[in-house]
Amino acid sequence: MEWRVAIPSYRRARVLCDRTLALLRRHAIPPEKTHIFVASAEEEQEYLQTLPPEAYHIHVAEVGMAAVRNAITAHFHVGARLFCLDDDVKDLVELREGKLAPIQDLSAFIETGFEEAVRRGVRLWGIYPVNNAYFMREEPTTHLTYIVGCAWGIVNPGPILQCTVDDKEDFQRSLCMYLLDGGVLRLNHAAPVTNYWTTPGGMQVARTKEGIARATKAFVEAYTGLARLRTKAHGDDIRLWDSRDHKTFGPEALAAYTPPKL
Repeated sequence: MEWRVAIPSYRRARVLCDRTLALLRRHAIPPEKTHIFVASAEEEQEYLQTLPPEAYHIHVAEVGMAAVRNAITAHFHVGARLFCLDDDVKDLVELREGKLAPIQDLSAFIETGFEEAVRRGVRLWGIYPVNNAYFMREEPTTHLTYIVGCAWGIVNPGPILQCTVDDKEDFQRSLCMYLLDGGVLRLNHAAPVTNYWTTPGGMQVARTKEGIARATKAFVEAYTGLARLRTKAHGDDIRLWDSRDHKTFGPEALAAYTPPKL
C-alpha cells in the first residue's frame, strides 16, 4: 500500500529530529516517504543544516497551521494516502491487555488504519487524543468525533477540504470530513505520546488564550447543529455533536456552512 508521511514544522528543527523523526527511524520508515513542510526559505535552510543527511523531502509552505495544512492538501494528488504527524510526537501507544504499550509496527498500524477507513467508506481516521488507558477502548467509532491533529491519516480529498482557522483546525477537519463522508474513523485503542501546549516553537509562538477563545466562539457559531461550547478548567472548548434534524452528507452538506475565518 502506497502512503506518505506529512509533517508540518515551525521553528522546531531540533525537536523534530529528536522526537518525530526519531520515532520514524525506530520503525524503519524510509526517509524518502517523509515530507516536511516548513514556513519559509530561511527555515528550509535551518532544517537542512539540522536534520540528518537523509532523503527527507522538505517543502516551503506558509506560516500558520491552516495555511500549512492547506499546502499539504494541495501538494499531493487527490486520493493520496497521507499519514500526518506533528513535529513533537515522541511515540504512539496502544492498549494491550488493559495497559498501554508502544505500537510495535508503525507501518502496519498505518496500513491497518487506511484499510479500515476505506472499508467503512470514510477518508479521515485518527486515534484517541489522550494516552489514558482508563478512557480508551478497543472498539473503533465512526460517528462525529474529534480526530486529534497530532497524528491522523487521510485519503486526500483535495481542495474541497480547506482549513480556515489556526486554532481548532483539527476540529474543523474532523467536522468537514464527517459532513463529506458521513463519518470519521477513530481507533480508540491507540493514542499519541506528546506534550500538548508546552513544547516551544510551533503554534505556541503565536497562540494566546484570547485567540483560542475567539476561534472557539467563531467555530461554534459557524457550525450550528454540529458543535457546541464545552466548559473546561482551562476555558471553553468544543464538543462535536450532530444534532441536526435532517442529517445529510456530501459536498452540498458541507457547502451549507460558511466556515469561520480568523
